[in-house]
Amino acid sequence: MTEHYFKNALSITSTQLINLSLASNSILLFNAKTLELSDFNLPDCLSPFELTIINRRKSPQAKQEYLATRLLLKHLIKVTQPQHTHVPLNKMSTEFDEASSKLQIHVSGDVINTCISHSHGLVGVALNLDKSEFGFDIEKVSLKRPFEKLAKHFYHNDEITLITEPTNTQAQADTFFRIWTLKESLAKATSRPIAKLLSPNVFDELHSAKLSACSNSITVADSSDRNVCFDVSVVHKKSTDWRCFLLNDFIN
Repeated sequence: MTEHYFKNALSITSTQLINLSLASNSILLFNAKTLELSDFNLPDCLSPFELTIINRRKSPQAKQEYLATRLLLKHLIKVTQPQHTHVPLNKMSTEFDEASSKLQIHVSGDVINTCISHSHGLVGVALNLDKSEFGFDIEKVSLKRPFEKLAKHFYHNDEITLITEPTNTQAQADTFFRIWTLKESLAKATSRPIAKLLSPNVFDELHSAKLSACSNSITVADSSDRNVCFDVSVVHKKSTDWRCFLLNDFIN
């Protein structure tokens, strides 16, 4: 029943922004650690509200992730919504809506649902133009995390069995983080708190919600040129097909 959730069926294509052929159901991934904040005039890129948020961020990486996600969302707006092509970046503003538990982008009177995720510098963004059930999540696969202990404390017994079945640590970690990204994605798709989805069996929850899910893993070089593995999952309506694009360059 659960095998197809581990088949790495999610399409993730490495490409340059200039060569990107966007479909409406596209997720953009980017290593925000490669951004030089000094290359950007922030008042031109961010709305006054967004400027107050980024200025509260303490670490350089948090600032990089914030700027990258906002610029990528605004790029998606410009290329997928022709009526907004000429709107200045600082006239678009992203704000979290408490009622819907969605991050929304406000542009020329339109309010568009979005979804973002970030983990250790890798960021992902997408527009949810038809406001359907959709969510995705990125998580660094870390062998240093006490994932078996965490699973036994938080996860469903069937999920714990899946994690502890393999004999090697890497396979156990891969299973733990796949289940984690599925839970996070489902939480975003259904606007439920992640705390409510930790103990239920995520595969049963996906079936009950009549939602599809697909996942894959990617490796990204960090600042030390070491390959870091990330797990990516998407939960969506069965009639849609989402694709990921890992960008090798950026907007400037």
